[in-house]
Amino acid sequence: MKSYDELRRLAAAWRSLANASDKRAALVTIVHTSGSTFRRVGAAMLVRPDGSIVNPLAGGCPQRAIVERSLQVMATGELAYAAFNAEQGLDVLLEAGCGGELEVAIEPLEPAVPAFVDALDALLASSQAFQIVTHFPASPAAVSPSRQCTALQADGLATTRDNAQSESWEGGTRLIETFDAPVSLVVAGACHEAVELATLAARLGWRGIIVDTSPDRLAQMALDLPGWWAVEARPENLAATVRLDRSTALVSMTHNLDRDIAYLRAGAAFGAFYLGALGSQRRARTIASAVPSAALRVPAGLDIGSNTSREIGFSIVAEIMATRHNRDGLALSHTGRPIH
Repeated sequence: MKSYDELRRLAAAWRSLANASDKRAALVTIVHTSGSTFRRVGAAMLVRPDGSIVNPLAGGCPQRAIVERSLQVMATGELAYAAFNAEQGLDVLLEAGCGGELEVAIEPLEPAVPAFVDALDALLASSQAFQIVTHFPASPAAVSPSRQCTALQADGLATTRDNAQSESWEGGTRLIETFDAPVSLVVAGACHEAVELATLAARLGWRGIIVDTSPDRLAQMALDLPGWWAVEARPENLAATVRLDRSTALVSMTHNLDRDIAYLRAGAAFGAFYLGALGSQRRARTIASAVPSAALRVPAGLDIGSNTSREIGFSIVAEIMATRHNRDGLALSHTGRPIH
């Protein structure tokens, strides 16, 4: 399925068609998979007339084959399906090292921005969980797929983890994609490590905020990232300043034990799904006794041999992602389960 960052890029690329010299484009969506494939159902890629793409689905042969079919769809103006399976194109997937089977829907896009894109942009900015339902008609068809996105109520979040599934529908396919509220990362402590962590998180499309009790420390910090802010907030008024809920990951790196504990307690009180802090194993035991929460991870991060601030930030982001997706962070070669 698509990530929040991929959704934002697709929406922006769709909007840009109106100002392009050649306004044609095709949207490729994976609608069925079986076995090991390079992406899951729902993943999508936009292809332009010059063969350039937004959100690559795969590398090498599979992607070249899909781009070629997309150029044909731009020429005909009709929706088409392309299968890579035992009967057609399986060698393409084998060359990619996958060996599974998949089917993609390739649709020509109109340069006019549909209402769906406006609704999607609004939901992406709202930090709400939402669902996209797409109806792909039978092929070949001059009728475009129809899409609808709907916000999901807060009381339904417990059952709306990121998910995508497809099913047969009136000779075509219906794709149902559910997106949990995006990760909101709160970093306590205006320091170099906090900026490194925020920078890595921003590359994943995560939004967030760095808080500190000192306006001077905040002023000295260089933070220029899209979707990120730095504000003064003490632990006791943190909930009144930033978003704290079950989509929040809070990492405290104030280098002060009492303040770390206070910030972590504030996050725990509002159900943050991840609570992390830097420190030794001895410090971890002190924090664990003061913050009895199953979400607590101290020392924060996966054991990948991190040493520098950037490496530590990388290990923390990886642990947050693993926690978010209910994974244990083991090497894929040791899990024995499908990577998707």
